Amino acid sequence: MKKLIYPIFLPILFVLSACEEQSKDLNIEIKKDQLCIFTNKPKNYGKDNFLVHIGKIDFSKEYKSEYEKAYAKTILPVEESNCVYIPLSKIKKDTPYKVTLSTINSSFSAHICVQQEGSQSSLKYLEAGKDVCK
Repeated sequence: MKKLIYPIFLPILFVLSACEEQSKDLNIEIKKDQLCIFTNKPKNYGKDNFLVHIGKIDFSKEYKSEYEKAYAKTILPVEESNCVYIPLSKIKKDTPYKVTLSTINSSFSAHICVQQEGSQSSLKYLEAGKDVCK
């Protein structure tokens, strides 16, 4: 019986793991006191429904979205010129965040910190696994 199960379920497992799409990199810039987010992927996705959400990175706690906005039948922001905006007022300075743009088929994310120096805000990408802005 075991010899029969492996040939049947092993290919199914490979197909499922191959179909599971990993999160892709999300590009973020600061423009006019807002985070400008876009995928920077050459593929034109056209109009789609997608969700943008951000949450603090704290590995000692469960992920909790601090901000989210749903977009219905909107052109996916693939270039900086058609990015979607998140007001900087929605995040705390020097706090690590995960920013995610999700469609039904794809997910794009980035780990960032917004730092303040005088009146200028700057953006810093964090390495995977880091939860400190330095």
